[in-house]
Amino acid sequence: MGNQLKSVLGLTAALGLAVTLSACSQAAPEPGAADGPAGLHEAGTLNDCVALSYEPLEYYENGTSGEVIGWDVDAAREVGKLLGVETKVNVMDFDGLIPGLQSGKCDLVWSGMYVNEQRVQVTDAVPVLQTGTQVVLRKEIAGKVTEQLDLCGLRLAAQTGSEDEAHVKEVSEKCVAEGKPELAITGYPGSVDAIPAIRSGKLDGLADTSVLAATLATKNDDLTAVAGLFPADYWFGAFTDKGSEISPEIEKAIHTLIENGTLAKLAEEYGLNPDDVAKVDTKAF
Repeated sequence: MGNQLKSVLGLTAALGLAVTLSACSQAAPEPGAADGPAGLHEAGTLNDCVALSYEPLEYYENGTSGEVIGWDVDAAREVGKLLGVETKVNVMDFDGLIPGLQSGKCDLVWSGMYVNEQRVQVTDAVPVLQTGTQVVLRKEIAGKVTEQLDLCGLRLAAQTGSEDEAHVKEVSEKCVAEGKPELAITGYPGSVDAIPAIRSGKLDGLADTSVLAATLATKNDDLTAVAGLFPADYWFGAFTDKGSEISPEIEKAIHTLIENGTLAKLAEEYGLNPDDVAKVDTKAF
């Protein structure tokens, strides 16, 4: 019995030592790893900033309340997972997004925003989804519009500070140059905010991306998206502050989500064309 007890005790000790050695062989977490990569303005949190009213990219789950969801938002949350941090979604006006990056309120802006030369002067941008400007008009007007100059004299809404607003302003200038009436352009925080004014007859339609235009036309029987007036050669981007420490980490995470198919899968879930998801080597302009 004594020898048996010694054998059992010896085996137990050996097992204990093996467990100890096994635990020691596992890499210990890096100090501060839970805080996430360097460059976050709030340790352990990726502050993503969005402007809403932009289904299916970013919008309230219940229309005006509930969780903020959408392709952009879910994609940003996937970035947070790869970085090992919580993603906090901050809602603000569209024209406050870039200033939010510069002031430190935002680590990331992923919110239906085009990549253009002006923005890349002050931000680091990763192209994520191809799109272009499109107009949505009341049905009785849409059938009369087949080219840009057919828009002359119409009353259109556009999101303040957006590339789409700039595009219709350019068309308005062409109208005037051709001796036609200019476009009356009204700025809104979000294009869908103009729907009541369109329905009441105060506006004839709105200009936005082809992504939102298709959604609005599907959900509103009295509206029609007019294709072909503007080229689909623009890219939505994910933006970080120019030269920030977090920029390369977020770019790497986005490229991973492109390569492993996560962004394409999310596109399908939100009714977008997965083929419009950017490739890693995509150039926005």
